[in-house]
Amino acid sequence: MLTRLVTLLLLIGLACAAESRAQPLTRNVLKGACEKLVIAGRDVSPTCGDSIVNLVQGRRTSFDFTSSDGTTVSFSGTGMPQDRQEEVGVDALQPVSAVILSVKSADGGITRDTLMTVGSCRFPPAASGRATVACAADTQRGRFEGTFTTSSDAAPGK
Repeated sequence: MLTRLVTLLLLIGLACAAESRAQPLTRNVLKGACEKLVIAGRDVSPTCGDSIVNLVQGRRTSFDFTSSDGTTVSFSGTGMPQDRQEEVGVDALQPVSAVILSVKSADGGITRDTLMTVGSCRFPPAASGRATVACAADTQRGRFEGTFTTSSDAAPGK
């Protein structure tokens, strides 16, 4: 019985390790201009940073907007239901199922709040040149929006 239990735990551990390696994290930093940032219904566009981060891990994709006070709004959804467009050059529509709000406190600590939502992010197919990412989502704490246009010479970085 003990041998079976040890074998089962070993197999579960191997399966978890294989799963974590099977889903690498891709991180793209996009430089440009933030045109709009709304946090819980409050327009904080003047504080929005000059870059956004696009994270992809497994089926989950997010676009992260950051304000100058250290607050980050992450629009997150799974890529599976993404509405892929048949026409070349037409934006894709990524459903958003959660907004993750990270707020930096005065003592340097970070609090995170995951808000279930209905929303989407619209973005162009991968290409060089200027591109706009626009996200919007409604939560129990209000509306969250972010619009960002990459600079024409911006290239995804890691």
